[in-house]
Amino acid sequence: MEKTDLIKKWLDYDLNPQELEEFKTHEDYDKLMKISEGLKKFKAKDVNQKEIYNSIVSKNKETKTTSNLFSIITKIAAIFVIALGSYFFLFNNETKTITSGFADRISTQLPDQSIVELNAVSSIDYQENNWNKKRELSLKGEAYFKVAKGSKFTVKTSLGNVSVLGTEFNVKVRDENFKVICYEGRVQVKHKNETVELAPGDIFKNGILLKENTKNLNPSWLNNESEFTSEPLSEVLKEFERQYNVNFTTNNINTRQLFTGKFNHKDLDLALNSITLPLNLNYTIRGNEIILKSEDPQ
Repeated sequence: MEKTDLIKKWLDYDLNPQELEEFKTHEDYDKLMKISEGLKKFKAKDVNQKEIYNSIVSKNKETKTTSNLFSIITKIAAIFVIALGSYFFLFNNETKTITSGFADRISTQLPDQSIVELNAVSSIDYQENNWNKKRELSLKGEAYFKVAKGSKFTVKTSLGNVSVLGTEFNVKVRDENFKVICYEGRVQVKHKNETVELAPGDIFKNGILLKENTKNLNPSWLNNESEFTSEPLSEVLKEFERQYNVNFTTNNINTRQLFTGKFNHKDLDLALNSITLPLNLNYTIRGNEIILKSEDPQ
């Protein structure tokens, strides 16, 4: 049976079991079913099919018949308009998600040639088909952006938004910590009720603007290192867990003490020594668990 005939019978709910199986094999089957699901969200006025049939075949006056036919055509046209609108809504607003896992890092290119580097355990969401009209994405975790020049580019997070026209910057949002570093160009940050502008070298961290506080050309994690300046040990250990896919157990250790230093992402023992030696800690490795103990007597 021709595809158009099958679709017509499907619209009329008139497919027998054999025809239904044939209909499912056509390439447009999935799209038509999505449109059908989309139409279920709309509540259209009920149509009495018997009444419509009688109005067509009855021998009423020509003017009445014409009027009824026009009404029927209008209703059919409205259904196709809704179907077409559902099609464009479903297929032009699909969200693309890119996610990195533990001990993982992903580099991806957006439709405008902008580059996004995702640190471990991070993700971005954006509408690919609508990107040229609205350069906007959502971020969870940490990412470095190298934005192609063009219209406004916005990174949305749970703790604040970052907007640019074309620049390089890093955004980190972990738990309740929100940090933005500008490496090139200018960056506008909206955090709570505050809006600030960052120049190259500026750092915005949890509502505080630090002017020209970094001389680095890009974030250290792009070079397989995690770097910290006066960060609580608890945050350092969380980042370590993300980079190595391990779990820490701490015994009688003050995880609120501040740590300044860095660890690499390619050598577990070297990375552990980079943290434990400055803080006088010992460690034991049991599978994916790392047990930390203090060398100092309590």
